[in-house]
Amino acid sequence: MIVEESPGRLAEWVRADIREARTALSRARLLHGEASPAYRRAAAHWSHRRAVLDELAARRGVAREDVDLTRTAALQLLAAVRKVRVDVAAADCESEFLAATAFLEDRPTTDGSPE
Repeated sequence: MIVEESPGRLAEWVRADIREARTALSRARLLHGEASPAYRRAAAHWSHRRAVLDELAARRGVAREDVDLTRTAALQLLAAVRKVRVDVAAADCESEFLAATAFLEDRPTTDGSPE
């Protein structure tokens, strides 16, 4: 049975996730250095959260550092998350498509000329 959460609860979860990802990145940098696998994992995890902040900043016309998650309405935050998820999914599909069709790159067309 799927239980739907309220937008407020989901937004609180997203806020906490962003704070935790930011903290994990800083901790990995301090403890292991930027060349470490732990830092690279934390940076990859942080990149999508940073994209949510970037989306919110773009919508408001402010710098990412000026986005205050505690004052961001739940529905605005969730809309930014959805936008980033769509962008990430589109990029994943694009890279999968490019990988799946890579064999076509240097093949001549039916008339013998390269495309």
